[in-house]
Amino acid sequence: MMNEIAINKSEQRIPVAGPFPDRITLELTNCCNLSCTFCPRKLMAKHQGYMDAKLAKCLIDEMTQYLPVTLVPFFRGESLLHPDWFEILQYAKSRGIGPLQLTSNGMRLDRQAAEKILDLELDFISFSVDTIDPEIYHQTRRGSCYEKVVHNILQFLELKQQKGTNLPQVQVSSVATELHRPGMEAFVAFWRPLVDRVRIYIEHSQDGYPGSIADPLPAFAQRRPCWKPFTDMIIYWDGQVALCNHDWTRAKTQSLGDLNRQSIAEIWNSPAYENVRGTHLSGEVGNLPPCDHCDHWKMFYLEPGYLGKIYENSSD
Repeated sequence: MMNEIAINKSEQRIPVAGPFPDRITLELTNCCNLSCTFCPRKLMAKHQGYMDAKLAKCLIDEMTQYLPVTLVPFFRGESLLHPDWFEILQYAKSRGIGPLQLTSNGMRLDRQAAEKILDLELDFISFSVDTIDPEIYHQTRRGSCYEKVVHNILQFLELKQQKGTNLPQVQVSSVATELHRPGMEAFVAFWRPLVDRVRIYIEHSQDGYPGSIADPLPAFAQRRPCWKPFTDMIIYWDGQVALCNHDWTRAKTQSLGDLNRQSIAEIWNSPAYENVRGTHLSGEVGNLPPCDHCDHWKMFYLEPGYLGKIYENSSD
């Protein structure tokens, strides 16, 4: 599938960072109620916890000075485990932050949580499901319950229909692991008429290096800069700053900054960040983890601009 993706040869732009990130990920928690066999969580440090609600609101307040800012309140864990997830997202919505994009494994999506999410009018929510085969689901998504998750998602869709709203846009996703691939066509056929889109992600990081991809990708004559250090900031639950959404291990090395003591803008425009960007522009990322083994930079130079496959709602 990947060999069929065309290289965008006309894409010669050089990324330039603005004064503030275009997209910010707030890791509400790195705790998770599942133990998925293909998840890179095994690579991260054991230190786990929940973002302080006061810190989250302080960061949101700073974002209001640079609108629009896309906010992703999810990374490495299940956000609905956070005791104050609704309060934090409601505050972000009230402050004009957006688009707001959430991801969940669906286990905590009971009727009350579903109604709260619909009341928030998030822009986008993705549910990670992977397969319609209960046996394979329970084999790969350890700690979950297939029947409960499907019930929760279908109930969410029904409540959304009753509410008569287009928000949030709903995605159901799968990771194309060896076990999931044989049933991918049936997975897409089941969910495609029900949700706004079905997303198939490429499996990554299975060799122990965050962001690495085993599937064949088009070759490039030289390493090109990833755009993420120029557009995105990832904030761990404890206020430390990571490099991107594949930086699962920075807590084991060195943070790019500490938002308990610094502002987002201060860190974004710091020498540390500028050094990362300069390294990417030079193409010499051999000493910059996780970039040294990551393959996701290629998506910025391929058509259609992402890896994997997206299936839009079949009724559109």
